[in-house]
Amino acid sequence: MFNQHQMKDDYGNIIHTKTDYFTDTMTEEGYRIPYHRLGSRIFADVKFPDGMTHTEIGKMTLLSKVMVGESNALGYRCHGDIRYYTPQEIGELVGLKRAMAFKFINRMCGLRVMQKIVTKTDTAYYINPAYFMASGKRLNLNLYLLFQGDLKDIIPQWARAEFLKQAQEKKMPGIVGEAEWLLRQSLEGRNDAD
Repeated sequence: MFNQHQMKDDYGNIIHTKTDYFTDTMTEEGYRIPYHRLGSRIFADVKFPDGMTHTEIGKMTLLSKVMVGESNALGYRCHGDIRYYTPQEIGELVGLKRAMAFKFINRMCGLRVMQKIVTKTDTAYYINPAYFMASGKRLNLNLYLLFQGDLKDIIPQWARAEFLKQAQEKKMPGIVGEAEWLLRQSLEGRNDAD
């Protein structure tokens, strides 16, 4: 996408043309998070959950610095693989002993600031992109699907519909009904505007 400006003299002759290029807001890489004037990619209007203390916000800020790029998982890259931090390691990163680390993680999961994902081989903790975003400018499909309930009031409806369309194309279970509903809503909105 681009925006072109032309400067003309008094006789209508073009004396200067300036073209500004913009990256697409939604691509297969994901939804481009708006640039904040302070230089970071955040949702500036999103407040931390009620009841979250300043100390907890500080601990989450520390953890946000060790997220794996573009996934928001707490971990690090090692020999081309991603290693996820254990609860004990997460506790060490924020200065908590084992029992307090588990309590802190459970509280953050309860507040939906963090989410625990257990697979056959790993347990990973992901930070909600509504509050902290790893390096990268885009919210990808997997991260959106992981936190879609928390992002539904933040991400525009057309972008949510596009995410769900992508999920539908990839045949991800449980998405089809919501995708159809969102697409129908966006089409009805366009018809009402006509």
